[in-house]
Amino acid sequence: MIYKNSIYSLLLVVLAMCFSQCAKKFEYEPTDNSAVIDSISPRRGTENTQVRIYGKNFPVDTAKIRALFNNKQGLIIEKSTNNVILATVPYEAGTGNVMLQVNGQAVNGPTFTYDFDSPVILEVLPLTGIAGTEVTINGRKFSATAANNQVTINGVPATITKSSTAQLIAQVPEAKNGPITVTSNSISNQGPVFKFIPHITSLDKGSGYVGDVIKIAGRYFDAGTNLNVTFNGVTAAVNSVNSTGIEVKVPASTSGHVMVTVDGVSSNTQPFTYKIAPTITGLSKTSAFAQDTLTLFGANFIGTAAPVVSFNGSVATVLSHSANQIKVQIPAGTNGNVLVTVDGVASNAVPFSYLQNIVASSLNQASPVLRNVSGIDGATVVIKGNSFGAQTNGIRVTVGNQNAQVVSVDDGNVTFLSPSFSSSQPNVQQIKIYRNNVEASYPNGNLTFTYLEPTILSSSCTITPSGILGFSMLTFVVSGNNYNATAANANFEMFIDGIKYPAVVNANAATITMTQPTGAIKNGYNIQVRNKWGAFISAFQRNITLNGFSRSFVNNTNWMTIVGDGFGNTAETARSVSIYRINNGVKETVNINSIISWSDDRIVVEFPSYIDDRTYGVEVKINLKTASKEQFLNHLPDVN
Repeated sequence: MIYKNSIYSLLLVVLAMCFSQCAKKFEYEPTDNSAVIDSISPRRGTENTQVRIYGKNFPVDTAKIRALFNNKQGLIIEKSTNNVILATVPYEAGTGNVMLQVNGQAVNGPTFTYDFDSPVILEVLPLTGIAGTEVTINGRKFSATAANNQVTINGVPATITKSSTAQLIAQVPEAKNGPITVTSNSISNQGPVFKFIPHITSLDKGSGYVGDVIKIAGRYFDAGTNLNVTFNGVTAAVNSVNSTGIEVKVPASTSGHVMVTVDGVSSNTQPFTYKIAPTITGLSKTSAFAQDTLTLFGANFIGTAAPVVSFNGSVATVLSHSANQIKVQIPAGTNGNVLVTVDGVASNAVPFSYLQNIVASSLNQASPVLRNVSGIDGATVVIKGNSFGAQTNGIRVTVGNQNAQVVSVDDGNVTFLSPSFSSSQPNVQQIKIYRNNVEASYPNGNLTFTYLEPTILSSSCTITPSGILGFSMLTFVVSGNNYNATAANANFEMFIDGIKYPAVVNANAATITMTQPTGAIKNGYNIQVRNKWGAFISAFQRNITLNGFSRSFVNNTNWMTIVGDGFGNTAETARSVSIYRINNGVKETVNINSIISWSDDRIVVEFPSYIDDRTYGVEVKINLKTASKEQFLNHLPDVN
């Protein structure tokens, strides 16, 4: 008996330990699903004020919820989510806590302050509209004086057109969706939300394909936060939105109407038609010669008019067609894409290559054969040959290792502009031509282009006052050959006495304008033109003009003042002045003691000779230019 009791005791201990371990194994923290109020908005108001109660774990069924304001039941008018409840404050509720009764359990919230003197909003009609809509606000405790009332929509003041203690009439301002607030005698109360009715004025496209981007124009598209755009009931993805425009991507739907809905308020509708594009699934051959026949396979080839088939823009002759096949004769053209267009709607593009060889036989002329042309950057060159096609995008021309700009193409001619080369390149460059990256053959030998150096044919210089005291403006116009006429100043340089100046190039004439001190103006200048392959220098000398001379006698000394233009300055290295008299038709030289002063328009010299009544002459030589002037002088001295 004692043995049995011991066994029973041992079994009880083991069972207790097992239950203890099992209990530990299945321990868990129970989840608290109790409703909680976090906050309310607004925190003060009066009868019929709409208060949003924020929290969590609110029941879905509003019949299981009661909203109490200071223990007086309000009306639940909206439950947005399980986190928000919208309720109105009951009559004469007084100040106290907001409380929810959820399944018979009380949930306490913050204090709501009841303003007994606050205006009471009982009804607002209408609650949707646009700017300028007249709304009627019925209630109590309004001021009969309009100036003592204020109505705002989402904070924007509305214009009050009529007021009494029980009714206000106001015009809606331009605003966004938001609560209507009435302030009377400096006390405010918030009422229901006014929503703007979105309006569509137009679509930028009345038809399109799935995935197309459509722009919708109108008003009030951003009045609220919840925007929905539908195409015949199917929601579209919105790319962007502002108050007057929406950009959407067309969803997969059927033809019907486009509508915009903002915060549950829907706009008018606009019709939209879906397009079904023809589709090419394959070609009977992807490369062939012009005039060959070719079959296109696909779908949706039948329309109200016959389909149009184009090969890189060249229209083919349609021999026969059905909904799934089109047989055509390939037109003359260039490599590119094949497209089918049905009733103005284009298909997908399928690449196609022409089978043909090109030949480059001459430059600029066909006969006699010309294998070399010369020019400068941007020179126009024509390659003569055959089978070039008619599309520039398939042709590539190189001059040396540079790609040239192709200007135009037809079957026998390719026109291009010579590219710009660096000075490290030789003057003579080989021309090559490719079609779709296949090089032409050259039956008459290689074609080449020679880049030319510039030359100077003529120069002129005009000197005018600069507007700055002591300075003059010099304008050089230099004409010649091989200046860069197609890309002015790109590769052309001009130097005056070794100094580079910016030049304005017009065809083969270059103009330089510079300002110099008047006393530094010279008679002769070295002008140089240069491009990347060479330079040309010209010694330019201004013409000398003698306008006249006069004699004066000061301190027992004869002075001769010579007036003219183009004399330069004292830096002129080869210059001279001589004075002579004409005696019985013979020139007699009058010795000059010295040159006293020399400027561009005036020379003063000293000479010891006497003066008698006869004709005298003055001769001025500068470099290679000579000018002379003769006039009668009176022997009577000018005494100063």
